[in-house]
Amino acid sequence: MVDDDPQILNMLQEFLEGQGYAVTAATAGGQALDLLQQQEFALALLDLMLPGASGLELLSYIRSHNLDTEVILFTGHAGLDSAVQALRLGAYDYLVKSDLRLAELQVLVVKALERRRLARENRELVAHLSSAREELAHRRARELAQVRQIGETLVGPLSWDQLFQGLVNLIWDSLPVQVLGLALRGPVSELPLEACRRQPEVADNDFEAFQAILHEQFLVCPETPETPSARKPVPEMMWLTVTVEDVTLVAGIGRQEVFSPEEAELFRIFILQGEAGIKNLVLFEHVKNLATQDALTGLHNYRYFREALGQEVERCRRYNMPLSLLFLDIDDFKQINDTLGHQHGDAIIREVGVILKGGIRLADLLCRYGGDEFVLLMSQTPLKQALLLAERLRRLIARTPITQAGQSTQLTVSIGVASLTAGMSMEDLIKAADGALYRAKEAGKNRCCDAKTGAFSERTAKDPSNQRFFN
Repeated sequence: MVDDDPQILNMLQEFLEGQGYAVTAATAGGQALDLLQQQEFALALLDLMLPGASGLELLSYIRSHNLDTEVILFTGHAGLDSAVQALRLGAYDYLVKSDLRLAELQVLVVKALERRRLARENRELVAHLSSAREELAHRRARELAQVRQIGETLVGPLSWDQLFQGLVNLIWDSLPVQVLGLALRGPVSELPLEACRRQPEVADNDFEAFQAILHEQFLVCPETPETPSARKPVPEMMWLTVTVEDVTLVAGIGRQEVFSPEEAELFRIFILQGEAGIKNLVLFEHVKNLATQDALTGLHNYRYFREALGQEVERCRRYNMPLSLLFLDIDDFKQINDTLGHQHGDAIIREVGVILKGGIRLADLLCRYGGDEFVLLMSQTPLKQALLLAERLRRLIARTPITQAGQSTQLTVSIGVASLTAGMSMEDLIKAADGALYRAKEAGKNRCCDAKTGAFSERTAKDPSNQRFFN
């Protein structure tokens, strides 16, 4: 265990030794390298930022000198990108220091050591089979290479399709089966994925029955894992199901002859490695969301907006398409926070995001810019159309009371509207929309302002739907 914080190091060492583990502690990367050169460790717990040698450098050394050592990284919130890189390099998992719980650490250590034990046993098992059956030496060598390949590739954050197709090909090429079926389902845009293969001797009706069983596996309860269909398309079948959060993988193989224990174990290895790949993809999705999603509203955040705006500006220039931007700010929001409290203010910001999301087009990009400000990016939208949408959103907010904890709040918003013109940069467009918002605030709030002409939307008390722009 390596950490440059003696207090954390001593606390974790005492905890793990209390669980029965022999722990060797170090406070610097160079000291850890010396220890790694002197003896083999089952597990390395590494801080990401270390003097002498970083956690990633130690991980690289371990991966090149001792593949049997599992690695768990400790990181701060700012090191999530490096943590994902560590997973790509072969780390088992990582823990965020600020959220560290001893019970979670204990479970993770047990799982990492169990994976190490299984990997060592699997290698010994395959080596024994290769030695005992010389006639299968070539095939066993290929299986070992494929096990390494799946360990090196499928646990990285590939695309869902790459992970799925890689798993299908590896199982089909490694095991002598007559039918193979895999299905991957979950709340991800790239899913579901499904694949079924058969050897030429498998009849059409048998193959269709096998496909039906694959679909029915998603309906089978864990307590009743037997094949749900009454008809067995092949005498011997094996099915495995793994679930990571809301993503489920079902895999099945079948043939005429009984599967040997070694073949069954190899099939299990593939599915367990597939599970590790799914875990990394799910983690990768979470990390991406953390980087681009606003935690309060669920909308995209400032960082995502900047990236999207830069791309849209380039695209609209290339294809000579209009591009408009809305800056929207809740009127007198400081007064709401001061009188009702910040918790109520956060709830109002969240509800305004919901209202705005329901009032825009699917092609529009709504982001929280910061505080009580929102931005709306509208590609292929000229200024005139953007002004109409801005006024519609302003009226929508004005006539929609927000109720929180039994208290109703009537809000208004001010909106600045700008469109991309020749010679205007991304920063110029932001400045124009922000300046129009400022002018709308100065003119009395609860109105929209055209950045090009300086015109405001007129507020009519008797008929709020009768709005027009005037100079």
